[in-house]
Amino acid sequence: MTPLVAVQHLAYAFDAEGEPLRDVSFAVDRGERVGIVGANGAGKTTLLWCLLGLIEGRGTIRIDGATPGAAVTTTIGAVFQNPDDQLFMPHLVDDVALPLINRGTPAAEARAQALATLDSLGLAAAAHRPASRLSLGERKRAAVAAALVTDPQLLVLDEPTAELDGRSVRQLIGLLNGLTVTLLAASHDLPFLAAVTSRLLVLLDGRLAEDGPTAAVLADRALLEQAGVA
Repeated sequence: MTPLVAVQHLAYAFDAEGEPLRDVSFAVDRGERVGIVGANGAGKTTLLWCLLGLIEGRGTIRIDGATPGAAVTTTIGAVFQNPDDQLFMPHLVDDVALPLINRGTPAAEARAQALATLDSLGLAAAAHRPASRLSLGERKRAAVAAALVTDPQLLVLDEPTAELDGRSVRQLIGLLNGLTVTLLAASHDLPFLAAVTSRLLVLLDGRLAEDGPTAAVLADRALLEQAGVA
């Protein structure tokens, strides 16, 4: 079976002084739940941005057989570290409907799908409130709703538990574990990754230092200390 995500020899440099990604290769099969872990500056967010087509590196990336960019906008749902980057409309339902409207879905249909998605994530009561009046945990879940409303094949999350309290993290874990979508999550939160992924990619100074089962990687204390995450 062809993998949903295939990355080969990916490299990226912001400038001549440093290269946050160096010769990174991996694949993600459909239905897999993969975490990306590494210290600050290891290249986690840069890797996600390359997958999303926000920046372009050297090497090749194929997502469902296509190069990142306009061709894969219907394939990926993304949740960024700061949910306020995605939630800015007068009402939450408008935020969640926006990705559908941008793809040409009639407004009434988009709104109905947005309401159904919010309801499925326990946010129906907040649909007609602005995101600014929600808790951070609720805004994170709302950002997931905005990513899922288009029924993507791949859900990409960047530091999804950042600044969340314990209860909100548990709610997010429950939400993600109830999904069947292919998952790729970059995080410093090792207990979170242990709960939602079956495989981990460890980035060290821009290189892929390890690719293996989550439990085995998390049991390798020397590797985690070398990678700056333990």
